[in-house]
Amino acid sequence: MRRYLRYVLMNVEPIRIADDSTSQSGQTMTLKFIPGTTIRGLVVNALSRGKEFDEIRQALFSSDVRYLNACVSVEGKELFPSPKGFYEDKSEAQGKKRIENVVVEGAFREGMKRAALGRYACIEEDTVRYYGVETGSDLKIKINVSEEEQNVFRNEYITAGHFFTGYIAVEKPELEEAVRGVFDKMVILGNARSAGFGKCRVVSAEYVDKIPYGELLPGTDRKGSCYMMLLSNLAMRDENGEICGLNLKQMEKLMGVEHLSVKYCSTSTVDVRGYNRTWGIHTPSVTMYEQGSVFHLVYEGTLSAERMAAISDSGIGIRKNEGFGRVIFLDQYEKVTWKARGEETPEGKSAPAAARSAEACEEDAEVLKLTAGNYYRNLIRRKMREYVVDHPLQKGALGSSQLGKLEALTTAYKYDPAAGKKAIEQYFSHAEEKEANRKTQKARGSIKGLVREVRKVFDADLNGLLGLETGDTIMGVDIKELLTEEDVYRLKMKLLTELIRYDNKKEGAR
Repeated sequence: MRRYLRYVLMNVEPIRIADDSTSQSGQTMTLKFIPGTTIRGLVVNALSRGKEFDEIRQALFSSDVRYLNACVSVEGKELFPSPKGFYEDKSEAQGKKRIENVVVEGAFREGMKRAALGRYACIEEDTVRYYGVETGSDLKIKINVSEEEQNVFRNEYITAGHFFTGYIAVEKPELEEAVRGVFDKMVILGNARSAGFGKCRVVSAEYVDKIPYGELLPGTDRKGSCYMMLLSNLAMRDENGEICGLNLKQMEKLMGVEHLSVKYCSTSTVDVRGYNRTWGIHTPSVTMYEQGSVFHLVYEGTLSAERMAAISDSGIGIRKNEGFGRVIFLDQYEKVTWKARGEETPEGKSAPAAARSAEACEEDAEVLKLTAGNYYRNLIRRKMREYVVDHPLQKGALGSSQLGKLEALTTAYKYDPAAGKKAIEQYFSHAEEKEANRKTQKARGSIKGLVREVRKVFDADLNGLLGLETGDTIMGVDIKELLTEEDVYRLKMKLLTELIRYDNKKEGAR
């Protein structure tokens, strides 16, 4: 039995997923939703580290698992891309505006203009309630470019505090737990991750047995005509395998009707592109009908409610695994005659202030601590480079084999510094005992000088050793909270490795 993993994400940091179809030179626009391709990349990359990946890889890239787009939700309402085809005039009554649907009659009154319906919408009886997405942008400067090149560019992003609801259709029960395990506490999506973008908190992730947006489906059969809206971009193949819009012959079979045609429609097209991060290449572009396009279909026969649900469940066209080809059939669409702006409450509004819950504030403190920790580490690494040059090893006339043994230990135990320190002490004890037995502890050839150097690094306060003055806090965070004892020993182990390697380079240059 097919089930859907329904997940809700809240972006605690701005999120940017580049929209190549609208971006121009010097300006990168962002998609206003999280595409299925991004979710697929998240799931596949997470599961690829598991032992059973080879067994499930094929299913993850097939229609057995379909990654739907994640759209903005407000107040728990699962919104969908705003439908096309509505026109309006300037009249307004009690916060509503009358609209006319060109998809129903194929015409609208003179003097009307295309209705502005934001990015997302929901339908409440005879009213389309629409919502926007709050975005921001930053300006950056390219360095090391010629005067003729554009050196200033703008990047758009979705501001923090949005809620996104998405679905993953899983055909095989044995994959359910693996896919669900990816959505634990935090996920990172989109571009500019190194700049602090894309961090999303997993609000919930549970399996459900309902079709996404199934509440919009007609509950009864439709004879002679119906309305179909695209929830995601769509393209099909014709009888020759070429990309086309709607393949009516193929849809006749899916719908169980004859002489299918499009009476009216309101559509736009988009050039869908992609980028394979693993291979570092752009994927071939495909022209598709854009999400939100609406078709008034007429036919001979009866389209059953079961077939409408099945088509909405499986999708149509190409690249269904990536979330393309999702459609929904609309009930009583011809009765929609009003539009109204959606009310955005603090519980689900698209603004950063909406995320200021106690849990979100804790996460902000966590992010600040992480940022301060990274800054502190960078300061230490810079001082370590200076220390290596200014404080060469006092090794006397020791041979390279003894230094090589020490370097092998510092490298082997760089991820387990406590065990490394113990192993180095054992090595020194053995070497000193061996030296004492041979009575060869001459001033220049003795290992004792190297032992003192190493123990000085291990025993000293790291900041004091490096001459690093930071004060008691960094970015308001107590410096003692930024590095664990294990972190400090790991950095000291790295410092010893760099001291030995620098000494080897100097010896090689002589």
